[in-house]
Amino acid sequence: MIVLEIDEPTPSLNIVWSGHWTKKVALRRKWGWLVRAALLNAQVTARPKYQRAKVTVERYGARLLDDENLRAGAKPLMDSLVKEGILLDDNPNVIGSPQFHQFIGKERKTIIRIEGS
Repeated sequence: MIVLEIDEPTPSLNIVWSGHWTKKVALRRKWGWLVRAALLNAQVTARPKYQRAKVTVERYGARLLDDENLRAGAKPLMDSLVKEGILLDDNPNVIGSPQFHQFIGKERKTIIRIEGS
């Protein structure tokens, strides 16, 4: 199992969709760097490229997001996990239906658990 911790909550769908296309590109790049840093912190050097995996995302933020907002806002994160070679793809054949949990409070972070199956 790989456990990654990122010191920022996943964005909401409104953040992902809003703004100029350059802001969307910048957001994808940012999450790519955040995932790379989390992989280094977790000392994950070999990229498993799971063909099937169970993914759980815990979002710690200031407010509760509705389900669609939460799932769609995690797109830059999921794309980064594929790009970094942790997952083969982010389609349902590979990751099924990822589990999302939200925690409301002062903490601002995202914890990702990836378990090969």
